[in-house]
Amino acid sequence: MLRTSSYIILVVIITVLSAVSLLAQQDEPEKQISRCYQFTWLGPRFNNESVFMNATCLDATRLSSGVPCKLPLVVSQNGTWPDVDYIWENHRQAATCIPADNDICATYTYYFNGLVENSTYMCTRALDSMGQAITRGCYEQRNGSFVTRASFCKSVPGALPCNHAPLVSALTFAAFVVAMLITLKGVFI
Repeated sequence: MLRTSSYIILVVIITVLSAVSLLAQQDEPEKQISRCYQFTWLGPRFNNESVFMNATCLDATRLSSGVPCKLPLVVSQNGTWPDVDYIWENHRQAATCIPADNDICATYTYYFNGLVENSTYMCTRALDSMGQAITRGCYEQRNGSFVTRASFCKSVPGALPCNHAPLVSALTFAAFVVAMLITLKGVFI
């Protein structure tokens, strides 16, 4: 009788270990994938009490030429920056992208008179003024009261998407804007 119980316990342990191993293998591909956030935060004009359900990318960018916008459109509780940890935990599939081999994560933020207007997180490619691929850094361009800032980084597989980097030069950012406009023009032609 003792032998039979030992045998049953051994079978149960092997079954449980096999199930745990199978679940670990199913999670493994997700751990090996890099992700970037991909959404547009509508900015501080919108909060969870705003009528934003029918908002579009045109609303977010205010018809500005060359300003990227990616769905889904995001608002925050009180108009502050979005809680990217909450987005990661609760909306990972809808609000992230898997970068292609040469892509990086980018955050493109548009300011007017020192205050943020909107920000778009996305997978993209970027070039500096010498035509070299950008893999990290932040670039800022000023035009009177308007400031555009783009930050680039490469996410680590299995980790949270990256979404910021240190500031670099405006000249390199200008080259990025030109490259992005050329890319966008090619999409719409």
